[in-house]
Amino acid sequence: PLVGYEADRAASCCARYGPRKAWHLVVTVVANITVYGAAWLLLHLQGSSRAEPAQDISISDQLGGQDVPVFRNLSLLVVGVGAVFSLLFHLGTRERRRPHVEEPGEHTPLLAPATAQPLLLWKHWLREPAFYQVGMLYMTTRLIVNLSQTYMAMYLTYSLHLPKKFIATIPLVMYLSGFFSSFLMKPVNKCIGRNMTYFSGLLVILAFAAWVALAEGLGVAVYAAAVLLGAGCATILVTSLSMTADLIGPHTNSGAFVYGSMSFSDKVANGLAVMAIQSLHPC
Repeated sequence: PLVGYEADRAASCCARYGPRKAWHLVVTVVANITVYGAAWLLLHLQGSSRAEPAQDISISDQLGGQDVPVFRNLSLLVVGVGAVFSLLFHLGTRERRRPHVEEPGEHTPLLAPATAQPLLLWKHWLREPAFYQVGMLYMTTRLIVNLSQTYMAMYLTYSLHLPKKFIATIPLVMYLSGFFSSFLMKPVNKCIGRNMTYFSGLLVILAFAAWVALAEGLGVAVYAAAVLLGAGCATILVTSLSMTADLIGPHTNSGAFVYGSMSFSDKVANGLAVMAIQSLHPC
């Protein structure tokens, strides 16, 4: 859920428009906390139920085939709750009718105003260099965010040998860190600009990477590393989404093509990156 597109749009709205759009992000936070909390609770209940013999405690703390029912129940819970609320939304939401358009009268101008913006179609974006620049920036940003989240569970369980409950608590810490840091985007953008804000997020991620690479064992300090990674990823992701919104500007009629192209490029890039990593370093 942390890499969901709606969560990114909500964070971007909060950074660009302030408290008026903050309720989108609040609801997203509640949803993600619910998922992480349910995962931690299911793993905790399973661990307590399997802790009869003393020699089985260490085995139950590691991921394995015995955890299949936990993730199955978590998936059914998430899908079930999502289906119920989606049904309630579609059945209980009333659509507003469009306001009545007045018929043109004798005082209605026959020609459109001279200041009207030109209509920018989807094929026109393909001739814009800024479209490819922002697309490359968004794609690489997504590579950093998605790959770090994809391999976080493996890093915690196989590299650090931490109990499996950390695969629920560490992403939760990352998400909360990113959530609180997103509120700082607007004042930081005003002080140092959007480009330097993105660069500062990269520096935070580099600090996390250097810490993880040089430290022999993190232990409890993995929570502090998760705070750095969550804040850095949220900074570059929200900033890249803001740059995409700036690229679209008033041309909202073709904005869906821009967002769709960005999303398509990052999905393809992430798939190829995972295939390359698994080929070079198979798990």
